[in-house]
Amino acid sequence: MSDDTGAPRVADPIAEPVPQRRTVVEVCVDDLAGAISADRAGADRIELCADLLEGGTTPSLGLIGTVLAAVRDVDVQVIVRPRGGDFVYDDGELDVMCADLAAIADVARRSTLRVGVVLGALTTGGSVDVSAMRRLSDAAGGLPVTFHKAFDATPDLFAAYDTLAGLGVERVLTAGGPGSALDGVEVLAELVRRSLSEPSLSEPSPAGVARPSILVGGSVRPSNVRQILDATDAREVHLRAQVPAPRGDGTLATDPTIVRAMRAAVDDATGRAAASPVSLASDVVVIAVDIGGTNLKGAIIDSTGRALASRSVGVGRTGEESIQRIIELLKTLRGQTESAGQTVVGVGVVTPGMVDAAQGIVRYASTLDWTDVPLGPILSAELGVPVEVGHDVRSAGLAESLFGASAGVADSVLVAIGTGVAASIISSGNAVVGAVTTAGELGHIPAIPDGEDCTCGQRGCLDVYLSGAGLARRYAALGGDPAMDAAAISTRLGQDDIADRVWADGVHALALGLKSVTLLIDPEVVVLAGGVSRAGATLVEPVVAALQDSLVWRAAPEIRLSMLGTSGGRIGAAVLAFRAAGRGDLVDMWTTASVLQAAA
Repeated sequence: MSDDTGAPRVADPIAEPVPQRRTVVEVCVDDLAGAISADRAGADRIELCADLLEGGTTPSLGLIGTVLAAVRDVDVQVIVRPRGGDFVYDDGELDVMCADLAAIADVARRSTLRVGVVLGALTTGGSVDVSAMRRLSDAAGGLPVTFHKAFDATPDLFAAYDTLAGLGVERVLTAGGPGSALDGVEVLAELVRRSLSEPSLSEPSPAGVARPSILVGGSVRPSNVRQILDATDAREVHLRAQVPAPRGDGTLATDPTIVRAMRAAVDDATGRAAASPVSLASDVVVIAVDIGGTNLKGAIIDSTGRALASRSVGVGRTGEESIQRIIELLKTLRGQTESAGQTVVGVGVVTPGMVDAAQGIVRYASTLDWTDVPLGPILSAELGVPVEVGHDVRSAGLAESLFGASAGVADSVLVAIGTGVAASIISSGNAVVGAVTTAGELGHIPAIPDGEDCTCGQRGCLDVYLSGAGLARRYAALGGDPAMDAAAISTRLGQDDIADRVWADGVHALALGLKSVTLLIDPEVVVLAGGVSRAGATLVEPVVAALQDSLVWRAAPEIRLSMLGTSGGRIGAAVLAFRAAGRGDLVDMWTTASVLQAAA
C-alpha cells in the first residue's frame, strides 16, 4: 500500500474505525402504493414494473412519472420488458423496447432521483444477445443498465458476466443459477469476487468503467439474508415483499413490515445499527388452532414462532358444538397467556373443507357438519382480536414453503397423504385457491380410468388407492388383515403378496396423479406429507421412478419429504395469525429451528 508519491504508507497507530458499508436493499414493486411503502420503510432502491405475476413488464409512463414525483429517498430502476415469457426478441419487439427506453430517459432527465433501467436479451442459444444489448443501451441514452435474471438462463454464467462487463452494464441481478440464491451461493460468491476485482488490461471493458456489481435476488428473505451475505459477501440484495392485498381480490400488495425486517436484517448482518429495528416483543403472542377430523389442537405461539404451550380437545358431535369447543379452547389458552403477562394479538385457525379465507367463512366441511359458517367473524367477536381462517393443507403448504422442504422455491406442490389426499399448490410464490376455493383436490383426480368406486361418487380416484383409508380398505377387501393400517401394510412389503399389490397400485396411482400435476402446474419441487409419507424411501423411490418413466419427454420435479411433518398446520395457522395482527415482520424473522420448537 502506498500514497500518491509511491512511498509506502505508514499505518496510523490510532486509526479511525472503518465505517461499515451499507448493504443496498432493492424492492421490486408494481404500483404506486408499493413504491411509497418501500421508500418509507427503508429501501435504498426500487425496481418498478408492471404485472409482477407475469415476472414484470414495462410500466406505463404515467406510473413512472407518478412514482418519481412521490418517492423521496430511493433510487428508481425501471424494467423494460415488452412481454412475459422468454428473453429472445425480434426486431419489432426491440423497436418497442427502444421507444420505451427513449421515453424513460426523457422522464429521467426531469427527475432529481437517480434513475436506471433493467433489461436483458438472449439469443436463441441462450447466450447474451450482444447486438440487441448494444442497441438497447444506446436507446437508454446513458441511463445505467441492470441486466435482469435472464442472466440465470445463460449456459455459462461466468462467460455471460464477462460479456456484460464488456458492454458496460452497471449491475447484474442473479440467483447464481436457476434456483434460489441459497442454492447458488457458491456461484454468487465467485461472481461477487469478480465484480470487486480490478479489470485486467486484456478485458474488453469500456475504459474507466467498473465491472458490473452483483445484485443478489431469488427468494431472498429477512430470515435467510444473513446466511446469503455471509456466504457471498454481496453488497446488494433484491426482494419482492408482497402479500395478499387487504381488499381480498387475489391481488398482491407490498408489505412495509417485510421491507423493514429486511433493512434490519441486512444492517445487523453487516454490523450497522438498523434504521428501523424490528423488536421481537416477548409479551406478544398468537393462538394457532389446527382442526382435524377428531381433535382440535391449539397452541400459543410467541414472536419467534416457538410454541409455548399446547392443548387438544375433541371435536363436537354437531357443527354448533364444535364451534363452542373452539371458543372454549381459545379462551382457555388466552387465560394462560394473561397469567404469564402476555398479550394475544391474533388468532389463526386452519380447517378442512371449502374455505373462503378472505371472508373468514367455511363454505363446506362435511366432517364438521358446517355449511357457510362465518367462523372468522364469530371467533373475532368472541375474543376481540383479528382472526384469520385458512384451509388446513393450503396452510401447511405455506409453512413448508417458508420454513420446510420447499423453502425458497417459487413453484411447489405439497401433497398431504393421510386419511385422504389433498394438495397445496404454490405458483410464482402465490397460493392457488381456485374459483370456488377447492384448488388442490388431488385425491379426487380420477387416476385410474374406470377404477374402483370412490365415496365421492366418481371412479378411480387417487383417494381410493393411496390414502391411508384407501390402502387399508383395499388390503382388507383382497383378504388381508382388516386391522392393518397403512403404516403396518408398508412394513409387510416383500413378504406379503396382498401388501405388495395394494402398495404397487397406490404408487402407480400417485405417479399418475403427480404426472397430471407436473404437466399442468410445472412445479420445481413436490413435497410429500401426511401419515402415509412416513414410509419414506419405501414410498418415494418407486414413485420417483414411476413418475419419471411416465413423463417421457421432460424431467420429473424433485420429490422431497416434508420437514415440518404434523407441525405444518400449526405453523401455517401461526403465520396467518401474525399476519392478521399486522405483525408479518415477526414471521419474516423466524427460522426452521424456532418453529419446530414445540411445547413440552
